Amino acid sequence: MRKKIIAGNWKMNLTMAEAKALATGIATALASKPSSHEVMVFPTELHLAEVSYAANGSSMQVGAQNAYPSPLNAMTGELSPDQLKEIGIKTILVGHSERRQFLKETNAICHGKIAYFLKQGYRVVYCVGETLAEREAEQTFAVLASQIKEALGGIESGAFKNLVIAYEPVWAIGTGKVATPEQAEEAHQFIRKEISGLFVGAESIAESMQILYGGSVKPDNVKALLGKPNIDGGLVGGASQKLDSFLALVYA
Repeated sequence: MRKKIIAGNWKMNLTMAEAKALATGIATALASKPSSHEVMVFPTELHLAEVSYAANGSSMQVGAQNAYPSPLNAMTGELSPDQLKEIGIKTILVGHSERRQFLKETNAICHGKIAYFLKQGYRVVYCVGETLAEREAEQTFAVLASQIKEALGGIESGAFKNLVIAYEPVWAIGTGKVATPEQAEEAHQFIRKEISGLFVGAESIAESMQILYGGSVKPDNVKALLGKPNIDGGLVGGASQKLDSFLALVYA
């Protein structure tokens, strides 16, 4: 049985005081009332240390929104996984649509990051998804197939246990629009099939892999989404940045 994950991507939001208060509120709630789901948050780089300290001793996991695939090095403006270890970070987000669109991160760049982070023992949440133009052109499955094959091809089979996929249709991120549960399930089922075809013996890996849905996940639609057999949780944006709405998802 795949455990559900509720992950909050705070993006470039919140002040230090707001991030600390939100993290403390989540950790306190989980201490008094454990969730049946895994709970993750991805704060900004500036807030990582404080949020990690606030989560210490709770079941809340803290991940980085980005890192550079290298040990300590002369790379101005970047963050090494070696530095993340110092504050207990064990999960890194890769391939979010905003980094693909605005920072030109390709499938090949994602492959390099994923391979390096997994080799270093990190858990990776890899984001995939199509734009509105691609969906309207009926290219959704072709886009997803290339994102899976080009970024995950050649990854050692044993490393897949630390990989989570997040399907985020770009047209549903921050727009208030959401894929219907049926549309999301269809995409998740396709992703699982693509994973199963990556190499001989991948079928069992695909079956056990957690695949999240992202794109305007809210308390009023989360139950319908999580009720689908191939949807294993949510990667949440706006609703993760307020305590009440995030806890409603955590306890859904």
